[in-house]
Amino acid sequence: MIVINEESQRWLRELARFSSIKNVLFLYGNTYDLVSFPVLGEGDGEPRWTESDLPGFLRRWLMGLDYEIVGWADPLEELSFVTPEMETLFDKVLRGTEACPDPADQSDHHPQMEAGRSLGTPEQKGAAARMADRVRGVRPRPVDWDTVIHRIGIALQNPRVPCAFIVDFASRLTSTPDRMPRDERMLLTRMLKASLASREVVREKGRWNNLLILICEKLNDLPAFLYLNNPRARSIHVEPPDRDERARFVSRYYRYFYGAPRDGAAAAPASVVSDFVDFTEGLSNYEMRSLLSLSMRERIPVVDETTGVSNVRRISEMYKYGVTVSEWDQMDPKRLSNAEAFVRGRIKGQEAAVARVLDIVKRAKIGIAAGDTKRTNRPRGVLFFAGPTGVGKTEMAKALAELLFGREERLIRFDMSEYSVQQADQRLLGAPPGYIGYEEGGQLTNAVKKNPFSVLLFDEIEKAHPSIFDKFLQILDDGRITDSKGDTVYFSECIIIFTSNLGTVARTEETGSKVLVTPEMPYPQMRGVVLDAIRDHFNFTLGRPEILNRFGDNFVVFDFIKPPLDEQIVDLLLSKLDKATRETRKTSLVLDPPAREKLVALARKQLHHGGRGIRNAVDATLINPLSRYLFDNNVESGKRVRVLDLVVHGEDTGTRVELMVRVENP
Repeated sequence: MIVINEESQRWLRELARFSSIKNVLFLYGNTYDLVSFPVLGEGDGEPRWTESDLPGFLRRWLMGLDYEIVGWADPLEELSFVTPEMETLFDKVLRGTEACPDPADQSDHHPQMEAGRSLGTPEQKGAAARMADRVRGVRPRPVDWDTVIHRIGIALQNPRVPCAFIVDFASRLTSTPDRMPRDERMLLTRMLKASLASREVVREKGRWNNLLILICEKLNDLPAFLYLNNPRARSIHVEPPDRDERARFVSRYYRYFYGAPRDGAAAAPASVVSDFVDFTEGLSNYEMRSLLSLSMRERIPVVDETTGVSNVRRISEMYKYGVTVSEWDQMDPKRLSNAEAFVRGRIKGQEAAVARVLDIVKRAKIGIAAGDTKRTNRPRGVLFFAGPTGVGKTEMAKALAELLFGREERLIRFDMSEYSVQQADQRLLGAPPGYIGYEEGGQLTNAVKKNPFSVLLFDEIEKAHPSIFDKFLQILDDGRITDSKGDTVYFSECIIIFTSNLGTVARTEETGSKVLVTPEMPYPQMRGVVLDAIRDHFNFTLGRPEILNRFGDNFVVFDFIKPPLDEQIVDLLLSKLDKATRETRKTSLVLDPPAREKLVALARKQLHHGGRGIRNAVDATLINPLSRYLFDNNVESGKRVRVLDLVVHGEDTGTRVELMVRVENP
C-alpha cells in the first residue's frame, strides 16, 4: 500500500490532499520522470521506498484508495483498465446494470447511463483481446476520442461505483491551445462538461470523488477554459527531486555504485550523500539512475580508493559534460601563478579591471560561492565590462580565455546587436519543434555543449531584445537551461562576460547624441556616471531590476586610454607586427626612434577612439606603406627591414605616409 507522508515530495502531498475534494486534476511538469514513493509491507514496520513511472504510480495509488474502476488512455491507446474485472464493471456502469451496495442509491435514475448502453464494450472485446492483437502485430485502430470521453463522462456521473480515469499525454490531444480546430475544441469542451457533471460516491465505508486526471507536459499545452475559474479543477506541478529526495536516492542505491560495498546494510558515507545532493541539482530520478549506470560502465568508484574522497563530482561532470576530468582541475599551475603578469602584458592601463578579473580567476579556480557549502551550480564567474569603446573590454575577455584554457578559441562571442528582434532567443536556444531550423539547435546551447569549459562573451548586451534577458535569469541563477530539443545544457563550468557602452553616449531629441563621459574626467567620476546609466537602463528603460541584481557587484568599468599608455599600446602592436613578419616572411622589423615618435604622434590623434583608434592609425601609417614597400621592391625573405623615418604628406586633405627604409642582412 502506498503511503504519502511528510517525507514525500510536496506535489505528492498536494495530490493526496486534493484528490478527495476535486474532480479534475492536471499534473504537469516533470511528468516523464520516475516517481519515488513509500510503500507499506505486510507488517507495521517502516515503509520502503520504490519507483515507478507516473501513470503506473497513479494506477497503484488509486487502487490503494479502493477505487473500483481505474482506467487510463492516451491519444494512441484505447481506454484500458487495471484488471479485466474492472473493465467488466465499467461495462455494467455504462449499461446501468451494476450491483448497488447501498439500496438508497437505487432510486437514482440517470438518463446518461441509459444513453450509454449501446456504447458498452463486451468482455470478449476487452483488455485481453487488445493484448492478443498486440502479440499478433495487429496495428491498432485510431482512437475514437469522442467515444472515449463520452464513456468516461457517463462513468463519472455514476453515484454507485468509485471511478478514476487517467489521460496520459493530454498535451497531444490538441495541436495548439490558441488556435484549435473545431473538432479539438468540441472534444475538450466535452471533457470539461464531463468533469463538471462528475458525482460523489457515498458508502458506509467511505466517500470518493469520481476523478479525472490529465497528465500534460506544460499546463498551457491545454486550453485555459479547462482549468481557469473551474472550482472542480486543481493544477499540480510535478517537481524534480528535491534535496531530501536526492539524499534518499543515493542512500537507497549506494551499494549499486561501482566500488561500493555490496552489503545492503552498509550506509553511504556522509561525504557521498552531501556531494550527490549538491552535484545532482536539477537532475531527474531517471538521470540519477543514469549516474549509477555510468559509474558501473566506466568503472568509476563512488569513493576514491587511494584518497577516500568522494568521486560524485567526477561522475556527475562526466554525465553532464561528457568529460572524465574537469579542465579546471587540469589547469597549468605555472600559468595561473603568472596570471597577473600575463594579463597586464596584454591589457594596458586598466588597473581596476585587471585586479577584478584576477579575483574572478582565483574564485573560479576554487569554485565556491556565498551561501553554498559546496561548489555552486551557478557559472564559475560572471563579469559585466562597461566603459568607452576601444578600451580593452573584448581584449580582456580574450586574455581571460587564453589564461584559463590555453587558447583564445575558448572565447565564444555573441554580438547582441544580432539578437535585437523578437524571437531572437530562438537563435540562442533553438527554434521550437515544427519551425524552420529546429534541427540545427541553438547557437548558444550548441556552443556550450561542444565546449562546456569556455568563456562566454555577450557583447553590447544593451542591444539585445528584452525577451533574451529571461534566459539569462535562468542561466545566472541555476547554471543550466533546456534547449528546444529538450536537452539540458549546463553553464556551471563557464565564465560569463557581458559588455556594454552604456553611460558613454546618450541619445537626445535635440542633438541626436550627447557625450556623457570624457577622457578629462577623473576615473571615480567617470565610473559613477557609467554605473548610474547602467542602473537607469535596467531599472527604468527595461523595467527589469531583477536582472541588475543577478549581476551583483561584478561591474568592471574600464577607463579611457590616456598618455603615456598609448605608447605602450603602440609598442605592443609593433611587437605583434614583428612576430607576424617573422612567421610569414622570415623578415624582422625594426623602427628607429624618429619613426617610432612620429608613429606615436599620429596614433595619439586617434586616441578618442581608444585602442581601436590606435590600431587603425598603425594600420594606416605603418602597415599599409610597409606592405607597399615590400611588394614594390620585392624584398627577399630573411632580411631585416629597418624603418628610419616616416614622411607624412597631406595632413589637411588626407594623410599619406611614406617610409624611409633600409633593408639589411640580419
